[in-house]
Amino acid sequence: MLWGMNDNQRIKAVPKGKSTCPICKERMIAKCGEINIWHWSHKIKSNCDNWWEPESLWHINWKQNFSVEQQEVIIGNHIADIKTKDGIVIELQNSSLSSLKIKEREEHYKNMLWILNGETFGKGFEFKNSIGKGLFTFCWKHAPRTWKIANKEIFLDLGDYLFLIKRIYPKSPLRGYGKILTREEFLKEVKNGEETKRRS
Repeated sequence: MLWGMNDNQRIKAVPKGKSTCPICKERMIAKCGEINIWHWSHKIKSNCDNWWEPESLWHINWKQNFSVEQQEVIIGNHIADIKTKDGIVIELQNSSLSSLKIKEREEHYKNMLWILNGETFGKGFEFKNSIGKGLFTFCWKHAPRTWKIANKEIFLDLGDYLFLIKRIYPKSPLRGYGKILTREEFLKEVKNGEETKRRS
């Protein structure tokens, strides 16, 4: 994780730094090598948050679009990637999830949305036709089938822009329609509360 706790303050990992886990309060050690992003790791293997997954540079870059207080927010016994000032949890997903885990997270966080890394999940994703009002149809040849059960909004991060998947049809390959937003448009929505207005 990016943030550990020391004297009730959130701190980043530094060489020989000391911190504790914000959930289980166990001691953490700083991992400050030359290849991976500096981060905290449990000294002893722990099951304090069984949803924890290794983080990529993609995760870190997304988190850094938000204030420190909105990154790695504890909700119950889990750490949400991002929680906006309006209370929307943003879960960043770079690896496969089972249908059960998708359902568990949606039920736990309730007011949330997903951002999927297009480099991991976007293989075979193609825009097809404009259908008006800023909407486009798509075909997703290699989409993970588990995401068909998601009830919360899914944004596919395609680099300079995101694609909000509005509807998935139960066909193979997956087809549906959605809306294109630039990264700046998306961040403006979630930071200014416009995302909450749009969804209400």
